[in-house]
Amino acid sequence: MSWKFELVTVRQTSPPIPDDKNSWYQYTIANQTSEITGTRRGSRHEVEAFITASLHRLNNRHKAATFSKS
Repeated sequence: MSWKFELVTVRQTSPPIPDDKNSWYQYTIANQTSEITGTRRGSRHEVEAFITASLHRLNNRHKAATFSKS
């Protein structure tokens, strides 16, 4: 069973405030038990860098919290 979070989707979306002229992206990351959907403002490159860092933090946090069987 894999608990590793992975990117499921990333797509450009409408800004939360209609007058906002910035680029916004919606992304979903998930593992076998959890799914996280969020939005982020920025270029696609900036958003993908944020997602990569988030995946790294989530997967390291889970690895640190995993207990071995006795």
